[in-house]
Amino acid sequence: MARLRLMATLALIGAPLSACQALLPRDDTPTILPALATAPPTGSSSQRLDANGYPLIGAFPKAATTQVSNEEVQATRDRFANVAARATPPSDAAYRQRVGELQSIAATQQAEADARLRAASTGDAAADAASSRAQ
Repeated sequence: MARLRLMATLALIGAPLSACQALLPRDDTPTILPALATAPPTGSSSQRLDANGYPLIGAFPKAATTQVSNEEVQATRDRFANVAARATPPSDAAYRQRVGELQSIAATQQAEADARLRAASTGDAAADAASSRAQ
């Protein structure tokens, strides 16, 4: 009886779902939505690019308004010219001094940690001894 009810339920569910199959597309061709079909085609940008494909600063597109003045471009180029040459690497003496400071800080912190561990372990040992005497 339960099997008969299950078969009837599946038949009642399956019949409406099989009717939906006619509404689905029969092939896998992509469809363009109406809103996208009416959109105007986009063209390529007219921005001039360098050899690596990056936009040139100050090289204006054909139809764009003025973006950056030539003076601003030259000022930017002058400001960032020879950055590597102007950068001063740290001297060897300053490096060694900083390493020494960091090593002394690390040694101080290690000594403090060791002292606290010793204090905690002797405190635990004293408490253990006191509790064993009480028994």
